[in-house]
Amino acid sequence: VLFRSSFKRYFPPKPPPILSDNSPGIGVGIAHSLASKGATLVLNYTSDSSAKACNDLSTLLTQTHGIPCIVIQADMGSPNGPAHIINTAKNHYSHPKTGKFQIDIIINNAGVSKNLTIEECTIEDYEWQYRINVLGPLLLMQAALPYLPHDRSGRIVNLSSVSSSEGF
Repeated sequence: VLFRSSFKRYFPPKPPPILSDNSPGIGVGIAHSLASKGATLVLNYTSDSSAKACNDLSTLLTQTHGIPCIVIQADMGSPNGPAHIINTAKNHYSHPKTGKFQIDIIINNAGVSKNLTIEECTIEDYEWQYRINVLGPLLLMQAALPYLPHDRSGRIVNLSSVSSSEGF
């Protein structure tokens, strides 16, 4: 998720935070917390099955906290997915006169696991998990790099799952 910092307590008004993947779980809690502090949000989801939940969350956050929030469908495991998130956010939130756009917070929350045994795991399964869990955050940070603050006020938060500590 990308967050535009309109944080009243933490940062002076600026552009959006970005949250990658807002499936039920910690991403929803983070989105609520940031919205309650006045952040402008960009929510990302991958699968069509998550569309309704993510759009409902966006509506709830906007109604409850009065913050701007957009929802973007993009595959974090695809080379074009993270760039699509950043480009869409930039097109939506750039200053209308100056074109200035800044991302203050990125929450890399997208993660997948099939929880397979070593015997069950195929190369395709492994590559799918790697693309989303490892390559996706890198691609998102690369796409966002030109829009991150240079005064050390920005934040990138990378989350992982208990699955990573349990292994195959």
